[in-house]
Amino acid sequence: MKGKNKPKRIKASARSLSVLEALMTLGQASETEISEHLDMAKSTTHYHLTTLASHEFVVKEGADYRLSMRFLNMGHSTIDQLDIYQVGKHKIDQLAKETGELCILMIEERGYGYYVYDAQGTNAVNFDTTGSQKYLHDNALGKSVLAHLPAERIDKIIDHHGLPATTPHTITDRSKLEAELETIRERDIAFDREEQLEGLCCVATAIQPSNEDGSKGVYGSISIAGPASRMKGDYFTENLAMAVSDTANLIELEMRDY
Repeated sequence: MKGKNKPKRIKASARSLSVLEALMTLGQASETEISEHLDMAKSTTHYHLTTLASHEFVVKEGADYRLSMRFLNMGHSTIDQLDIYQVGKHKIDQLAKETGELCILMIEERGYGYYVYDAQGTNAVNFDTTGSQKYLHDNALGKSVLAHLPAERIDKIIDHHGLPATTPHTITDRSKLEAELETIRERDIAFDREEQLEGLCCVATAIQPSNEDGSKGVYGSISIAGPASRMKGDYFTENLAMAVSDTANLIELEMRDY
């Protein structure tokens, strides 16, 4: 009898989560708009919104609801708990200072890339990335992680997310992506030439500290990004590639003892 109501509780929790996801998509929205978006009975939507509001996960303003600032605190707390963030953020700051460019730290979760920290040098493009969720196939940060994942995991990610084009330069052919991932494994460097955002190019490498048994795991990646007009020639393929590799090595060394 103890587990009799468990399926109902799971279903109720799933519905509450779907309401939160609807607010992420819709932004500030009325009860009716949320109900129609989810194809959920208005009375059910009202119940879940009231419950979420009582726990301060949503806020009602007039006739509309929005996500509360609790999620901002939760996001900061989530990032603060990452070892790679604690070790890497100061190194990213230094890299941005030395290169003058935009430098980014990314982790992979559920087949997506999440930008958890960035720093802007004196010549950096104005591009706010922290908190962004990205595909892995259309940018240097993601490709550098993909290249070092087990083959079965790569296949599952591509099968699930596909290879959608975000610009005309995005790699959308599986065989071409696999060939590029092999090149990345050989060089430990990934390039993105306007594949995620037109006018923006990036160079990245994975963070792979050695485990106690000598094996390596992929903890994330770091990149240097800048305008296509500046990201070219030896400056892009040699100078910045070396700078991002050196910083990754420093992060890996410190993470072994963290």
